[in-house]
Amino acid sequence: MQIENLKLFCELVAAGSFTRVAKMNGITQSAISQMLHALEHGSGERLATRTTHSFKLTPAGETFHQHSLEIVRLWEKLDQQMHMASYISGAIVELAVCHSIGLHQLPPVLNRFSRDFPEVTINVCHGLIDWVHQEVAANHVDLGLVCYPRRLPGLAVDTFRHERLMLVCHPQHPLASRPAVTMQDLKGQKFVAWNEIHWSPFLRNVPGHQRHLFEPQHEFDHVEMVKRMVEIGAGIAFLPEALVLPEVANHVLAAVPFADGGHTEPLAVIYRRKKRLTPAMENFIRALKQPMSVAD
Repeated sequence: MQIENLKLFCELVAAGSFTRVAKMNGITQSAISQMLHALEHGSGERLATRTTHSFKLTPAGETFHQHSLEIVRLWEKLDQQMHMASYISGAIVELAVCHSIGLHQLPPVLNRFSRDFPEVTINVCHGLIDWVHQEVAANHVDLGLVCYPRRLPGLAVDTFRHERLMLVCHPQHPLASRPAVTMQDLKGQKFVAWNEIHWSPFLRNVPGHQRHLFEPQHEFDHVEMVKRMVEIGAGIAFLPEALVLPEVANHVLAAVPFADGGHTEPLAVIYRRKKRLTPAMENFIRALKQPMSVAD
């Protein structure tokens, strides 16, 4: 029997409500029912009687519940002691990162974190944003770093930064010399898209009659491909400012802010809601939220 099922069973007994426990854990009521069925099948006993409006333990269920509470208590004590032992002897944080953060925002954070916490090892793997969510949900990694976090059941989302959204174009493009751009300036422009734009708060706030301005002629899942297309003059793009700073500095791309200045894109750390964060993980999350200095 999985310890998670025993925890859910204890929560169900305490709450007396399938709906409440499902909402607390970000899962469906069907999943709670399946958990109870699995425990009954494993124990060979009927543990509860339930109807639409009631939930009551059987005598076997009462016994099962008391022992489950003790097992969960012992497991949590063991888990806490193992985490503390890991922290004392040095810790490892398994991190999944989307490509854009891994290339741009993460390196200075890792550099500073390694200076402040040399006893902690950060193992980093890179992938597309949806893959990062999958790795975190499957508990293959401790933390995930993503642009445009998805609100998925069982995952906690902690936004650590907002990046300013910019119009990105070739330095010789007519819009490159503008101090700022408006929606009206975008009429007739060819648009090269990073497919994550579909999750962007910016695009969701574009009025319906202006959505046609953002129909891409080219669309890519890697932001680096978008930048290369813009470099050769294939169109304009909308990207977070930090992703194009090197190209702007080298005059191969131009980045122009929007006139209202209010468009930002979220960066977030994600993890399983039920995951116990070690001191190393908590320190790393705090490091993500610290402002970057010139030295970094």
